[in-house]
Amino acid sequence: MGGGGGSDFSPSSRTTARRIDKLIEIERQRLETDINNYLEVLLSEFNKRDSDQDRKRLDQLRDCLGDDVEVEDLLLGGSVAKHTAVDGISDVDALVVLDRVDVRGKSPSKVLEVLRSILNKALHRKDVKSIEKGDLAVTVTYTDGREIQLLPAVRAGKNVKISDATGAAWKEIRSKQFAGRLTKANEGTNGALVPSIKLMKAINDSLPAQKKMSGYHIEALAVDAMKEYTGPKSVKAVFERVLEHSASRVMRPIQDVTGQSRTVDDYLGPAKGSSRQIVSQGLASIRRRLGAATSVSDWKSILEG
Repeated sequence: MGGGGGSDFSPSSRTTARRIDKLIEIERQRLETDINNYLEVLLSEFNKRDSDQDRKRLDQLRDCLGDDVEVEDLLLGGSVAKHTAVDGISDVDALVVLDRVDVRGKSPSKVLEVLRSILNKALHRKDVKSIEKGDLAVTVTYTDGREIQLLPAVRAGKNVKISDATGAAWKEIRSKQFAGRLTKANEGTNGALVPSIKLMKAINDSLPAQKKMSGYHIEALAVDAMKEYTGPKSVKAVFERVLEHSASRVMRPIQDVTGQSRTVDDYLGPAKGSSRQIVSQGLASIRRRLGAATSVSDWKSILEG
């Protein structure tokens, strides 16, 4: 009747179990540190590659546009993806607010042509490959392949007006309102949110077209993810939170606080629609792969392909 006196939970067994648990925790912390170090190196490469040069070029553009043109810098550490069409405020590098007599009363398409003309005449062409006018913005392409996209705007009291989607009419926006929210959320994570957004955009750029999001949408999801976040403030932890939150939150539209449009993600259609499900499934798959990763090499293969 149960004789024997032995036990699976003898003092020596419990001591061994504690040692194993301690070794597992040490290994977990080591991997956490190694991944954060890897992310720091990866992000520094992003910044070195893009940021300084883009800002110097924006300064050059600002100088050549003159005193009656205000350039409102919207660069997010040089990580902003370039698009032929403008998906959102943060998908361009700068708003160019023209306060000139020759643009007053003119349509957005006419002001766009004025901006292109000014740049064509005033910009030093030594390292400029082309200056092209799209439907909504002017893109300056440099000989090294980098682009800077400029969206014309006009002053509307404390706010500004930009073109609507048709290019035929102006609409008022509050361009700095979202930037303020992003800055506050980033400060709340000790600066880990902006790097996390850069990582989200890097992943987004590698996805097939039907799973891609606009840069503005990614930033809005990231800010939303921080509303009730109380976890660790490392880049890895914040990035994982943004990715996990985005996979579910993308199923519902997010209001556009700038006033540029009703929501930041009109392009994905109604809540719980098929387009949103495709994006959600793509994000959830990446989150599962990262969650199952057991080495820095696993993370590298996911983030860098």
